[in-house]
Amino acid sequence: MIYCSLKDVKISQYILGMYIHSTRVFAGFYIHIRVDHRLTCTVHTTAGKIPHAIAARFDCNDKLQPCHEGTRQDVLHKIHHWIDQTDDLVGMQATRVFWVNGPGSAGTGKTTIAFTVARKLYLQKKLGASFFCSRDNAECSNPRLIFPTIAYQLGQFHAPFLQEVSAAFKADPEVAYSVVPMQLERLIVGPLHALQGTMPPCVIVIDALDECQDGGATSIILESLAQYITQLMPLKFLITSRPEHHIHSGFKLEQLHKITCRFVLHEVEQRVVETDIYKFVNSSLMITKQMYQLDDGWPAVQDVNALVQLSSGLFIFAATAVKFIQDKNYNDPQGQLACLLNAIMTTESSSHKLLDQLYLQVLQNACPDISPSFASRLKVALGSIVLLQSPLSPVDLEQLLKPDTSLYNTLQHLHSVVIYPTMQRKVIRLIHPSFHDFLIDPSRCSNSKFLVNPEMQHSLLAQKCLDVLKMLKRDILQIKQPWIVHDEIENLPVLVQQHISPVLQYACQHWTFHLSHSLLSNGLLISLEDFCTHHLLHWVEACCLLGELRTALLALKTMFSLLSVCPFCI
Repeated sequence: MIYCSLKDVKISQYILGMYIHSTRVFAGFYIHIRVDHRLTCTVHTTAGKIPHAIAARFDCNDKLQPCHEGTRQDVLHKIHHWIDQTDDLVGMQATRVFWVNGPGSAGTGKTTIAFTVARKLYLQKKLGASFFCSRDNAECSNPRLIFPTIAYQLGQFHAPFLQEVSAAFKADPEVAYSVVPMQLERLIVGPLHALQGTMPPCVIVIDALDECQDGGATSIILESLAQYITQLMPLKFLITSRPEHHIHSGFKLEQLHKITCRFVLHEVEQRVVETDIYKFVNSSLMITKQMYQLDDGWPAVQDVNALVQLSSGLFIFAATAVKFIQDKNYNDPQGQLACLLNAIMTTESSSHKLLDQLYLQVLQNACPDISPSFASRLKVALGSIVLLQSPLSPVDLEQLLKPDTSLYNTLQHLHSVVIYPTMQRKVIRLIHPSFHDFLIDPSRCSNSKFLVNPEMQHSLLAQKCLDVLKMLKRDILQIKQPWIVHDEIENLPVLVQQHISPVLQYACQHWTFHLSHSLLSNGLLISLEDFCTHHLLHWVEACCLLGELRTALLALKTMFSLLSVCPFCI
């Protein structure tokens, strides 16, 4: 592969020196685009619908499960006691926010706790909104979508609130794209004030705040809450996260500090945590024994206790170990348990090192004596799942990657760590974010055959996206009426699904992200030149139809910034 200077290709005439000055209607958007050494844009939408992350709702991720029956009673009791507190002047100042945090590494069960609480609140009609952040979904990791999404869901929770927030959005459609503090003030604080105390009490659940794309943005979320918290009656906020520095600093702000209840998971007595993990492991292995009709003596008490001790307070260790033991690809729970204990009990290390050892054991057990060619296919498959900005189904991911061997054949023995769907259009997901961290960190993944290089993987995904974008064409929906506006297109969502496949939608939305994180090679630059020459306006039109015009324009600005400050890409 050849790496070269941007000056070696004519890309400047298409991006850096390009001048597009057009005024026309694309699917309901009046757009004015000017791209030269500055990129500016004006977008006016006729749709009037508040932008929000649909997948961020607590019940939109089928991999989430509630706490195992009888576990986590201490923290769940404290949260529900906090929820049930009556609002008064003193209570308001003491209990508007509840922060659950755990140790620096993932795996202590924060998301499971948040899901359990959100589900119960939903059944009790007390859940105002939920935003479950997730790094494997671009919408769910975008901090600028948190408050608009909460505002949208509060409107579904209470119809009068919807009227007020819709009025605010109609008055200024750009407010949903404004800075975070203004989003909170205009979309939530303002409508609450207009309701004059008639909003029912409810709880907002924000899970895994640390999984947002940061750049200081998560700090701004907390700073905004601190600024307006006294004007957010009767809303309460349950927030879970790792105690990363910028989040910890946010909760130290005086306005938040004095009204936040804190529950630190790693300060729970080890005896209590071990009891909960024992209940989970023992119950799960009893189910395994029934599934495989094993002898009454299995599992041995000492083996269950050994797994509990090895978990060291990390629920994800216990959950992954159980999946490894139950894996139907092997149909040998006794052998799997013995293999796991023999491999890990010889290692004396911290809990997180033991989790890494467990992940490595899963990979090595699934791929013993792995050949270089298989290792390459596996890294491409796992690296893609890890670094995709929105998850794809196996069918769509194969259309993107075009592998020589099916993804199922590559991943079939990794059900302990990868959720491979049985239904055709369900998406592939990692079992837990900690597996993402493991795969891309050479200090954690000690076997180079499984280690993913993010820059190389982003380069591959960028190239694959640019290849897919060659499918774009003028009037992709075949409407044959270029003057028609968005609202006048009959059955627009159906037409979009028919003519813009999920993989093409993904490429339209995320090619610039992968390109901005890649190693810019000669091949990538030639593909970028070809895209800018033949498909740039087709892409803008497709983004309009997908409701992603603003994203497209910001993506162009990002690409301009990247190329202008990096004259040599080596």
